[in-house]
Amino acid sequence: MRVVDYQKEIRQTEAELRTLEKRQSNAKLLLRIQLLRLLKSGEFSLLKRAVKILGITDKHSYDLWNKYQSEGLDGYLRLNYRANRAKLDARQKAQLIERAEQGFASQSAAREFIENEFAVSYTQQGISLLFQRLKIKLKVVRPFNIKADETEQSEYKKTFA
Repeated sequence: MRVVDYQKEIRQTEAELRTLEKRQSNAKLLLRIQLLRLLKSGEFSLLKRAVKILGITDKHSYDLWNKYQSEGLDGYLRLNYRANRAKLDARQKAQLIERAEQGFASQSAAREFIENEFAVSYTQQGISLLFQRLKIKLKVVRPFNIKADETEQSEYKKTFA
């Protein structure tokens, strides 16, 4: 097992890390800076012990440490999360709506169509939410009683109001 001297490996001073920590408003980035500061201060000589205090898993801490070593502080403090990225572009959505007008047998059939046509996979819940966003509704026959008499029903409707 290789022992890492974090005090030498971390290029920033403890004071610089402390000022970065005070200025940080993002909780994820604050946690990352705290990890570096704890290791730089010498409070913890092992990464495993430092992450127990911060509530990070061992694997995540190793990934963070590798990111710090390979990309430096700037890459370490960059979050790669991009919200609201759609799987389908506008052209593909238009094509899906056009195909939906012809009708799908089920949402799983629509799922297969999207996967075959656009090479994009959706979960069942994802298809349901996509259909809600695009206002696509499956046309379903309403259940009816086979013993019902249509003339009797129409007479009832006329006299009901």
